[in-house]
Amino acid sequence: MYLNADIVFDNLPSEMNARMAGSKVLDLALRRPELYEGGGAIFEADRLYLVNSDRVPQRARAERGCVIVCIGDSPLLERYRKNCSVIVIERDTDFYQAFNTLQRIFDSYDKWETELRKIIDRSGSVSQLLMCSEPVFGNPLFAIDEDFKILGASIGTATPSTGKGLSGGKTLGIDELDQFLELHDLSMDEREPLVLTLLDQTTLNLNLFESDVYWGCLTVRYENRPYRPSDKPLIGQLGRFVLIAKRQLAARSPEGLGSLRQAVQALVEERPLDSVERDVVATANDGRIFVCIRLKLSNQLEQLPLGFVRNAVEETFPGSIVFEYHRNSVVAMLDVGKDGGDGFHATIEKGLDPFVNAMAMDAGVSNPYNDLFAAKSLFFQANQALDIGLLFEPAKRLHFFEDYALRSLVMSSVSDMRLELHYPEGLRRLVEHDDASTTSYVETLRVFLENNQSIAKTSSDLYVHRSTLMERLARIKRELGLDLDDPDVQLRLRILLKAMQSRSELRSAQERKQA
Repeated sequence: MYLNADIVFDNLPSEMNARMAGSKVLDLALRRPELYEGGGAIFEADRLYLVNSDRVPQRARAERGCVIVCIGDSPLLERYRKNCSVIVIERDTDFYQAFNTLQRIFDSYDKWETELRKIIDRSGSVSQLLMCSEPVFGNPLFAIDEDFKILGASIGTATPSTGKGLSGGKTLGIDELDQFLELHDLSMDEREPLVLTLLDQTTLNLNLFESDVYWGCLTVRYENRPYRPSDKPLIGQLGRFVLIAKRQLAARSPEGLGSLRQAVQALVEERPLDSVERDVVATANDGRIFVCIRLKLSNQLEQLPLGFVRNAVEETFPGSIVFEYHRNSVVAMLDVGKDGGDGFHATIEKGLDPFVNAMAMDAGVSNPYNDLFAAKSLFFQANQALDIGLLFEPAKRLHFFEDYALRSLVMSSVSDMRLELHYPEGLRRLVEHDDASTTSYVETLRVFLENNQSIAKTSSDLYVHRSTLMERLARIKRELGLDLDDPDVQLRLRILLKAMQSRSELRSAQERKQA
């Protein structure tokens, strides 16, 4: 393996009292050490020379990229520092001991590279690559993919927020994600290794790219020894192996769940299924009960990869079918058991709490249904729950369709034309009365009908005396001019009154939002 001046210098024993100066090349291009022949021979590029201070030539050409290791100092070295790196070690160091030390440095990195190649050939395990590399960096390492799923971690690597060990295949938790984003400052476009320090935590990070597409990040966490300049080219070398392992992992990825995911997404997006996809969906049904959830990112988290949310939902709800939707949402079909009992509310609330609260996301949840082929209808319910819930209760994060089913029905029934065009003439007269009076005939009529025309219950709900209510109702019936005992009349009025109430609540919510 080729090295550079920084790696050689950082690995020299402390008793050699080495110091380095001059022009450095950061690329890994430096070959194994040679004994300088003397006689004014050229110091060739990308070569490492060992020389005694009394054998330093007065005039010899030094090509850029060469490294001179000199036992003892010499004023003649100054002219070479302009073009190459010069490492001066203690004068009384044995010449052959110094040469063997340099050879052992190259041997150790050759061994590391050989082990990395063996891991790629045997298993392609990212965790094994990182465990093999931990002694090189003297600190724990971990790698994540583009969706913040942990590709692998060295032994003992723990998250700073929980202290718990990392394991491959899992998605970073909410706390770990916050810590990662804070440490990395969303520097996901950076191509060169980047050292970041926040409070007492220092990390070295290498973003992984494949065909200019962000594929993840490789991180060294400095918990043992401090950062050294030589770590940057070394993490670049390790990053190349991690990318190879990730490609191999992608090639071995099972297609079963992916096919089901694609089939369900096609149902939601109303695309036709082929025979294989129909069989996959039919098999997945298996008498189970599903609910659909739509999770929507807030504006503050637009940069967060949806794949992170997708993976986290799949881990929270094993067996779920999750896919990305319209660049700002994740849709999930959750299996809530074979009976779809009432307990699914608590399960979903507990599972989604980290997303909808800690990550400021909003979610709509459909009613349970026993046919995955009805995915489009379930998605419609989840979408309606989210849209209507955000309109009427924007402070809430989690919205169940059953809580908004009546509003959805009412809003759908009058959506094709203005609400006022549905009014019977008598209801129009009540609205005109209310516009010019402090007493609301419309509200009185709505409460009266909701209470099944009970005088006592309506009087109590409106806080008016029975006789006052009776007198008011007589005027309402006279202005209305309709038979309130007719079921069709009641249904029409109740739908219109509910729609009017919803519109009023919506206006109030919008006014509060603007205030």
